[in-house]
Amino acid sequence: MGIFSRIFGIRKINNISSDLDKKQNDNIVELLELKSFLDELLKKNQYISKREFLSSVDKKKDVLHFFDVLIQSQMLENFCKSNRQSVQEITAALDECNKINDIIDFHNEQYIKQALINEREYFDSILKKVDKNILLDEDQRRVILTDEDYCLVIAGAGAGKTTTVAAKVKFLVDKKNIKPSQILVVSFTNKAVNELKEKINKELEIDCPIATFHSVGNAIININTPEEKLNIVDQSKLYFVIRDYFRNAILQNESIVNKLIMFFASYFDAPYEGDDLNSFFNNIAKANFSTLRSDLEDFKREIIDTRTKKSVTIQNEVLRSQQEVEIANFLYLNNIEYEYEPIYQYNITYSRKPYTPDFIIYQDDKCAYIEHFGITESGKNNRYSDEELTRYKKAVNDKVRLHNEHGTVLIYTFSGYNDNRPLIMHLKEELESKGFKLKPRSNKEIMEMLVTGEENRYIRKLLNLICRFISNFKVNGYSDDEFNRMYHSTQNVRSRLFLDICNDCYLEYERWLNENKAVDFEDMINESARILNEVKDMNKKLDFKYVIVDEYQDISKQRFDLTKALAEVTNAKIIAVGDDWQSIYAFSGADITLFTSFAEKMGYAKLLKIVKTYRNSQEVIDIAGNFIQKNSKQITKRLISPKRINDPVVIYTYDSTYKGKNGNRKSGSNYAIAYAVQTAIEQLLEYKKNENISPGTILLLGRFGFDGDRLERTGLFEYSHRGSKIRSVKYPNLDITYMTAHSSKGLGYDDVIIINGKNETYGFPSKVEDDPVLAFVIKGDRSIDYAEERRLFYVAMTRTKNRVFMIAPEQNPSEFLIELKRDYKNVVVHGDWNENDAFRTKHKKCPLCGYPLQLKYKKSYGLRLYICSNEPEICGFMTNDYSAGKLSIQKCDKCREGYLIVKKGTGTSYFLGCTNYKKDGTGCNNTISKINYYKQMNYELEPDNKISNKDNKLYQNDNKSAITKNNSIVSDYVEIVKADLEPILFNKLVLNDVIYIILNALQNISVKKYYNKTILINVLIECNNKIIIDNNLIQIPEYGQLKNMSYDDIDTIIEWMINKHLILRTKERYPVLHSTYEGLHYSKYIGIKEMEQLKEYLEKEVVTWKW
Repeated sequence: MGIFSRIFGIRKINNISSDLDKKQNDNIVELLELKSFLDELLKKNQYISKREFLSSVDKKKDVLHFFDVLIQSQMLENFCKSNRQSVQEITAALDECNKINDIIDFHNEQYIKQALINEREYFDSILKKVDKNILLDEDQRRVILTDEDYCLVIAGAGAGKTTTVAAKVKFLVDKKNIKPSQILVVSFTNKAVNELKEKINKELEIDCPIATFHSVGNAIININTPEEKLNIVDQSKLYFVIRDYFRNAILQNESIVNKLIMFFASYFDAPYEGDDLNSFFNNIAKANFSTLRSDLEDFKREIIDTRTKKSVTIQNEVLRSQQEVEIANFLYLNNIEYEYEPIYQYNITYSRKPYTPDFIIYQDDKCAYIEHFGITESGKNNRYSDEELTRYKKAVNDKVRLHNEHGTVLIYTFSGYNDNRPLIMHLKEELESKGFKLKPRSNKEIMEMLVTGEENRYIRKLLNLICRFISNFKVNGYSDDEFNRMYHSTQNVRSRLFLDICNDCYLEYERWLNENKAVDFEDMINESARILNEVKDMNKKLDFKYVIVDEYQDISKQRFDLTKALAEVTNAKIIAVGDDWQSIYAFSGADITLFTSFAEKMGYAKLLKIVKTYRNSQEVIDIAGNFIQKNSKQITKRLISPKRINDPVVIYTYDSTYKGKNGNRKSGSNYAIAYAVQTAIEQLLEYKKNENISPGTILLLGRFGFDGDRLERTGLFEYSHRGSKIRSVKYPNLDITYMTAHSSKGLGYDDVIIINGKNETYGFPSKVEDDPVLAFVIKGDRSIDYAEERRLFYVAMTRTKNRVFMIAPEQNPSEFLIELKRDYKNVVVHGDWNENDAFRTKHKKCPLCGYPLQLKYKKSYGLRLYICSNEPEICGFMTNDYSAGKLSIQKCDKCREGYLIVKKGTGTSYFLGCTNYKKDGTGCNNTISKINYYKQMNYELEPDNKISNKDNKLYQNDNKSAITKNNSIVSDYVEIVKADLEPILFNKLVLNDVIYIILNALQNISVKKYYNKTILINVLIECNNKIIIDNNLIQIPEYGQLKNMSYDDIDTIIEWMINKHLILRTKERYPVLHSTYEGLHYSKYIGIKEMEQLKEYLEKEVVTWKW
């Protein structure tokens, strides 16, 4: 029927023309029916979700479009007249239908406002069983009353998220008459699930299912196939399956073996491809430029140290760059003998340093040099200025000319070629053109050498990368076909090589799972989502009306797919609760866009915010909230707190200077950090005293687990037992916990001390870069620099109920801390720090060009040197002492056999002196003062002859420096009081005397550094060794006082003392012993009963030993 026929209701004049006037137009009927339906719906005293009307409106979209056309063509009035219908009635109906979303929103808002009044008494006591003091705020009550199909609840840190979820469940059961079994609460960890179970199942006595995603997946699979019992394997199984595959079956797959060797030799470390110079420097500083030869063979090179004249063994071959490693590996794999950086066979007159080409190679009677240049064939490198490139090209030409003059064969390579072919292909052609024959080693034999032990760095690193890739691959719900898509989505050779290898390993892992009828955690979720989508009768087996997802900011694609499938199959409503500001698990598959784009992903949704925080003060939450919202992609909100506090953020700085070979246990950054933490605790106690508050719980937060271990090694802190509890030796009664920032999520403490405020690779923010191939499976957040680290820092700051204390090095404080100080006047800094970006780097940098320095033995010089990692054509700086500024090693121009190296003068001065100098005057006495050297090189002398913090435009604070320099840190010596006990004898010795002697001996040998148990026992029994003599330990009063006891008896007593926490043994590769608070005050903790236990323990140990 045409449009005019439809409008005016014209019919063919056959048998129905007489009925035309009687029959009303169908469109009018349908429109009025829709209005009537909506009117009835709006009469209900309830929250109306979109599901209740959207489908009805959608069915009438053609009708609504019909009337839209009438209005646009100004024909509505004629149409209504022809159909004897009121224009006003039709217009009102259309207006209501077209504005239905706004009308429903208004209705829902009025309903909620009235319900807040009507249900006030109910809400006031809704959680009385849990805690009579809990009073829900208006935001929480609105969340409970809102009954949309898809609801995203954005709950700020400390806003009572778990409380809200518990109250929502109770409301659904009490007021909506929902059966507990029809409410599914899902969270991510057993810890979160147990917390919810405690509140909902136990305290509220509502027996609704509460589970992790994995448990939900497992249950769905069991419901579908109850006769099959799942063999569930944990994540470690993936590692062991792939490891065993590498050790055995993979050797039979020639194609994969060849790809693995190519990957190890040329593409093992991903090259840096960004433009940021600091990131590039960090990449160089942490890179491992060692070769296959030194990893696979018993690589040993004996050299004579030019300075000491003693033999030194080098056991690792470390090169300057990744491309040099690629060249060395190619030579090794093709049986061409090479030597790295040899001294050129001809003397270069007037040169300051010996010329050392990158490689010399040998085969039969052939010999050639190889020089690799860090510029392209066309002479480009975007890291260098035009002036530097000109200098570089001149150096290249000079080297080529030098070899031509002396008739030596030179092969040279570039970082990139005009034909875009790989470096190795050009090297191969050059070698063959010079008569070198490539005799490839067997890739299978190389692989066998690599997999002999899992400790090999190649295998260990690749296994970890493959496992992480496959795990996240499955978290995304990908199938095997996805490898092919990824392969063709990139032209990167390294990525394609890895994808081929990883695909093979993935298939092997899946084969193992199938053969063993096993599933892993990712399979449970993926399989359950598949079942929900494909098995038609699952809606009869599952009966959920609400699915509540806790910690939704941690959602991954596979968990999202499972949640949505559950909702579609059961027609359940989804309530997602979380905080995008606390999304910190991208590394394990979390995708923050599933939170920030929730409404878009679901089709529609109601967004609600809970903005009142009951944990943090307003000052802390303002600083933390504004800090996180520097990222415009985060959902905006302003949290409100009734609490107020002065000095919300307090920063303490410390001197992170390397302690050097002559340092003691109180020098160096580890002790300085621990001392700064102790100082922060003292200030915290002062705040509590002034505020008349008892000190509560204290949380020490690190970015990494080893941040806490380093505290323990200083002797100022100790782990009181296995777990996270840590004790201050000076303040042993304080309740202190150590955690990483990730582990602390969801917890609250009275005060927080963030101990890692460093700007370095393992600082905060962490600058550890993921391998680029992981970008295929991990959703990175590039919305702002360090986006996820920024959220993690927010989590760390908001764990406190009062203040946040932060510990930062003077030399390289975290950019996050500097940002806080610049933006907020109420952030207090005690001490000085460096705000100059140019100096805020952890690695030692070249004083001439700023590139990182590598510390290694330069075989050709016979010296252990700091060597600039820049191209030698641009910067050839080398020094044996970094403290001497720009003084660089050079050949002695007097004896021509030695080297002028940095030597210490009087006070803080340095000079260059010949390695052939002898005290008896028979050697070379050539020297150059620092002032003269700087004049020769046209360098400007640094103030105070050193790179000082004062030269770096430090941020100066009026407050007294937080940490005094290490040499003025007060003594921590404690006068140990001997316990007054009746004598308990063992082998004629009083055990109380023995313990007293051991504790005093431990404290006295630990004045400068800490020692292991063997040294302590040897001191006590008067057994001299080099360490005891060199460190003058024979001078302590307890030396030899237990010489009449056996070594084993003393060892047994010390082990007993460690178990009783009188002595601390550190957790590290080479553990040492520390005094503990209990040990230094043992008379308070050890009585006659403990002495009798020790005697019994000794007698048992002795009997066992003799037997």
